[in-house]
Amino acid sequence: MADPAFDGDVRRATALLDQYGPWLERYHGGLPLGWMASIMLHESGGNFAAPGDPSLGEVGYYQIASYVPPLFGYDASARMDPETNVALAVLEYELEAVLWSLAFPDSWKLARLAFAVGRAGSHQLASATRAAQGSLTFGHVYDDIARWAAATGAMPLGSQGADKVAKRVIDIDRQWRIGEAVSADPPGLPMIIPDPPAGPYTLPADVAPYFVEPFSGTILLVLGGLALGYLLLTRQP
Repeated sequence: MADPAFDGDVRRATALLDQYGPWLERYHGGLPLGWMASIMLHESGGNFAAPGDPSLGEVGYYQIASYVPPLFGYDASARMDPETNVALAVLEYELEAVLWSLAFPDSWKLARLAFAVGRAGSHQLASATRAAQGSLTFGHVYDDIARWAAATGAMPLGSQGADKVAKRVIDIDRQWRIGEAVSADPPGLPMIIPDPPAGPYTLPADVAPYFVEPFSGTILLVLGGLALGYLLLTRQP
């Protein structure tokens, strides 16, 4: 299907990467830089004052909800600081990626899905997809869910109608492709990031072992990926 707005969105996301590059470079952890720029474009267009869902207290470049900072040891007000808002986005996505990776490896799109429709809602969609097709494809769970949502119109989740849910599911792949067009850096592992202006953060104890220390070098990357992959695969249900 033609997407006449795609190239324009790539240009806008590229401009956001240029504008906020120092923060994104500092805090992106295992998330590709282009993906971070694409998500910022989708959530706020780079406008910190963009309105979010008031019922969740969403604020800032990445529409960080009020319940997110306390997950990492901060007061909810920490999300009001623009630079910390960026860091919190990375921590939230890395947390969701780890939680998904304990069952499935295609975790970055699934982490985005958890943000888009809620953690519980994202797992409801996975369960509905599994029920419809008999199983989920290891390594391609998001693709399974997206195909199911496109074919069935998805399902209502809380205050979100089925049409809105389906759109949010399917649009994640478009956002990913925008990110790839902005910057070709590959996805990495959930990674410990520097402390933002809000101060030192803490990771929830159940996911902390799956966050890796920053490192450089292809060999370390491969070895770290293999080690984490082994840990995750041994946790398969």
